[in-house]
Amino acid sequence: MRVMAVVAHPDDEIGCTGTLARHTSRGDDAMIVWTTFGENASQFGDMPQAEVAKVRTEHAEHVAKLIGSEHRFLGFGDAEMTGGREEALAIAKVIAEFKPDAVITWNPEDVHPDHRATYWATLSALKLCRIPKLVGEAHRKSVKLYHYFRSDMQRPVVSIDISPVIDIKREVFAFYRDFYKWEYSDEQFLSVHALHGRYAGVKYAERFLMDASVAPAYPYLPEPGMPD
Repeated sequence: MRVMAVVAHPDDEIGCTGTLARHTSRGDDAMIVWTTFGENASQFGDMPQAEVAKVRTEHAEHVAKLIGSEHRFLGFGDAEMTGGREEALAIAKVIAEFKPDAVITWNPEDVHPDHRATYWATLSALKLCRIPKLVGEAHRKSVKLYHYFRSDMQRPVVSIDISPVIDIKREVFAFYRDFYKWEYSDEQFLSVHALHGRYAGVKYAERFLMDASVAPAYPYLPEPGMPD
C-alpha cells in the first residue's frame, strides 16, 4: 500500500505515526504532508517566524526519518488556512504524484481552524487529483479517506493495531514532549492508546473515522484478527 497523511503543523502527525510506522515496517510507502510550517507556534515566544519555521521543519524531518516516510511541506501560512481551492489543488498535485491508496487527515470539527481547513482541502483534493488538466498525470484510483477520531461523530470507526511499533510512536511523542515541555507523561500517553486497543481487542491502537456514512461491505464476516 501507499499511505499519505495530510496535517497542518509539525507535531500534528503524532495522531497517526503508529499507523504510518506499521505500514513502513512491512515495506509499504508512506508520506507526511504538512500544509504549513507552524511558524506561529506560541511556544517560541518572540522568535521570528522564519526561524520558527526552520526549527519545526527540522522536527518534521526528524520524525519522518524515524517513521521511514517521505515528507513534503506546502508552505501555506500558519493560522491562514481556508480549506479553499488553492490549498486543495496543492494537495491534489502531491496526491497525483504519490498516488496513495489511503489518506489520513484531521477531522472536520476540530477547534483549530487550520485543522478543519486541512480536512476540507484534502477532501476536495481527492476529486481534483482525478483531473489531468489540473494536476498533469491524474490519480484516478479509488482512495479511502480517514480522519482523526472524534467520539461525537457518527462515522465508521477504524482501529489500527500499533502494538508492534508502539516504541516508534513513543519516541516521536517523547521528542516533541521534551522539546515543548508538555506536562504529559509516557504513562498517560500509553494509557490512551491502551484504551483504544481495548476497544479493538489489541494491546495498543490508533483510531480513525472513515469518511463514509456506512462501513464498507465484506464478502464474509471478518475473521478473528481481521481489521474492522
